[in-house]
Amino acid sequence: MVRAISTNDRQAEQQPKSMLDLRHRRQKLGISPQAMAQGLGLSLKQFECLEAGDWQALPGAAFVRSVLFAYARRLGMDDRETVEQLLPEDYRHRVAELHADIDHRRIKPKGLLGFAHGGSGSALAWCCLMLASAVVVIHFFGRQ
Repeated sequence: MVRAISTNDRQAEQQPKSMLDLRHRRQKLGISPQAMAQGLGLSLKQFECLEAGDWQALPGAAFVRSVLFAYARRLGMDDRETVEQLLPEDYRHRVAELHADIDHRRIKPKGLLGFAHGGSGSALAWCCLMLASAVVVIHFFGRQ
């Protein structure tokens, strides 16, 4: 049975110093490794590697960071602090390199009809297109 975690519990919890602290926290909450692995979308083997701190057995720095973030959140811990504390320095640098080229201020154009950049397009453009299509169909079939 999984116990609900209150905000006071979260604040009272000490930040983990090692992956062993996360394992103890999970066990204290009564969450099985299988349930946690399933909740994180991992295989049991991947989850065991995560808890053991075997970073090399996991797919990559961004993967490790995001799974560690989700794991801490599921345990009711401060996810950002946990990642900062437990993610190895070289992994932090690799993740930072992935985000170095991103300009967060730039808004990507979504294209008028939504076919560019994976956007959904302008609702007004789609309404005008549908209205124009309806007029063409009515005009075509209205001749007879």
